[in-house]
Amino acid sequence: MKHKIFFTFLLLLPMQAAASAAQDGLDAAAAQAGLNTDRSVIDMIAIVINAILSLLAMIFIVLIILGGFRWMTSAGNATKVDSAKQTISNAVIGLVIVVAAYAIATFVLGAVVGSTSGGGVTQP
Repeated sequence: MKHKIFFTFLLLLPMQAAASAAQDGLDAAAAQAGLNTDRSVIDMIAIVINAILSLLAMIFIVLIILGGFRWMTSAGNATKVDSAKQTISNAVIGLVIVVAAYAIATFVLGAVVGSTSGGGVTQP
């Protein structure tokens, strides 16, 4: 019973981040509809990129957890252990790629905002 509650908590934890990304998406839609005009196009692009990268990061984290679960429940079966290790390593590589994409997107958007506003490189 305690394990079910723990795993439910682990599965619901990323939902908070998804809800936050959804709220940002709703804010962007409201801005596009003219309800909130204080955001620029670059801000809306940054919101969409952040939401997509956040969703991808959550998927890779769930894959890491799934690989760990498969490894722990493999009961010493070498093929299951190798499959779980492969899942974990692929998920870690994917997570590193997503973090790198986030860093690149943040830098590029900051440079675009800085160059269009006349200032230096700023974070969006």
